[in-house]
Amino acid sequence: MMGSNNPSGAGGGMAPGMGAGSSDGRHDDEAVLTEFLSSLMDYNPMIPDELVEHYLGRSGFHCPDLRLTRLVAVATQKFISDIASDSLQHCKARVAAPIKDNKSKQLKDRRLVLTMDDLSKALRENNTQPVTFLGVESLH
Repeated sequence: MMGSNNPSGAGGGMAPGMGAGSSDGRHDDEAVLTEFLSSLMDYNPMIPDELVEHYLGRSGFHCPDLRLTRLVAVATQKFISDIASDSLQHCKARVAAPIKDNKSKQLKDRRLVLTMDDLSKALRENNTQPVTFLGVESLH
């Protein structure tokens, strides 16, 4: 099974009670999941719950459980962080590339300025389509 840590490929799709020792492992997994979900109640993600609930509602997902809303917020926060980090790496690579026409200016101006090209490259690497924003049709 792809993505499984078990070398035999088994275990991910087994029914409850099947396989050797599966009940102990399953209880451990449930305990870890329960602890994780309860810890989400104490965590305030950068993305407000109301904003997540709004967009989940627009997509047709309605769930009164705040833990799921926070889980989506944490996953979204991680995704945005990854895109920003990848964009920064593209920006650094672009700035580090030698400019042939004016080397003196290159040495003086070492500020990092994130461009839409950096962002669009990072989005494409993550198999994400850039969205239309304020009438801009494409990011290249």
